[in-house]
Amino acid sequence: MTAWLQIFLDTPADEVERAVAFWSAVTGSQPSERRGEDGRFLTLVPAAGSAYVKVQAVAAPAGIHLDLDSRDRPAAVARARALGATPAWTYEGVEVMRSPGGFTFCHTLVEGEPALVRDGSTILDQVCLDVPDAHWESEVAFWRDLTGRELQQATGPGFARLVAPDQPRILLQHLGEPDGPVRAHPDLASADRAGDTERHVALGARLVRVNDFWTVLTAPGGQVYCLTDRDPATGVVG
Repeated sequence: MTAWLQIFLDTPADEVERAVAFWSAVTGSQPSERRGEDGRFLTLVPAAGSAYVKVQAVAAPAGIHLDLDSRDRPAAVARARALGATPAWTYEGVEVMRSPGGFTFCHTLVEGEPALVRDGSTILDQVCLDVPDAHWESEVAFWRDLTGRELQQATGPGFARLVAPDQPRILLQHLGEPDGPVRAHPDLASADRAGDTERHVALGARLVRVNDFWTVLTAPGGQVYCLTDRDPATGVVG
């Protein structure tokens, strides 16, 4: 079972500095020192609570992957295989796998007793898995069983959520596409979506689309993300 969830913002190497400045500003975090091979990794350290948003410099377009922290990595890898995940590669002892629908995730080890702290301000607290029709049922079952999280029907049709106390959330969105790979984007809970949109655009984001309950933007570095009408203090609508 997953003890902690970490969201990795995979960002083209030549855009990392702009991306880090942007995400640090909108999340109220401080970037750690860069580490790893060629300084490709860093963590956005929140003012309170445990870190769960990280940045990786990549030689590819912007994307997202998840780190699933457990206390028994061999058992977690075996469970993922049994549920239908396939091995992708191994990086410095970390098993990288793909879900049945092709979404990339890593098996990492939890440190201490991490917890998400909400102070009522806008918060990046959710990753949304965007799932084409062909993979919907298998992905929902896979992530539910792999993470051990409670499966809840979301407020709107075509959505399901996986929740655990004091942790970042997983939302699954049923796309109107027949097939294709599963991908993901980060969601921020906002009590003032219009105001946050204006602020994010001033910090370098590009407005893509305004929907009834969420706004789609593109961050410096290429990450597509959403500002959503969820209560930042609870993570839920209304």
